Amino acid sequence: MSNTILACEAVCKNYYDGQLNVQVLDNLTLQVEKGRSIGIVGASGGLDKPTSGRVSLMGQDLSELSQKQLSRLRNQHLGFVYQFHHLLPEFSALENVMMPLLIGKRPKEQARERALLMLEKVGLKDRVLHRPGELSGGERQRAAIARALVTAPACLLADEPTGNLDRKNALNILDMMICLL
Repeated sequence: MSNTILACEAVCKNYYDGQLNVQVLDNLTLQVEKGRSIGIVGASGGLDKPTSGRVSLMGQDLSELSQKQLSRLRNQHLGFVYQFHHLLPEFSALENVMMPLLIGKRPKEQARERALLMLEKVGLKDRVLHRPGELSGGERQRAAIARALVTAPACLLADEPTGNLDRKNALNILDMMICLL
């Protein structure tokens, strides 16, 4: 069995704006193996289809999947941490962290137990019922990390997860992400 979680083969990505053509990826080929950490440096991007080339996750070519299949695969195997936490303001930290499990059709009690465990691991045991507006910036980011890791994803994708934090908190967040994977 392959240890490859994410693979890109000859991936190109262009953005078009009228006459302007901006190429942000040119023939990218890489494999992300289980247990490896890699960093990609460049302009901000996002989850987008390549202009050409092939991207596969857990051996499945993403271009061959329906939107529903793609969503299910992402939910099962990917965790996402962004520069801005993207927590849902009307829900508590616990409810935000439970969300990926509930979307993945896990039983509510199992989702609750797993979310509580992840919030404890990121140091938010006493803040589980607080809404994002009641949490500090660092606490919101830790809740976002708990949400990203609650499904025990095969791969964690992070887009500037410490960009809004001071140096000390940024280093703590990075250490936490590495330890929890």
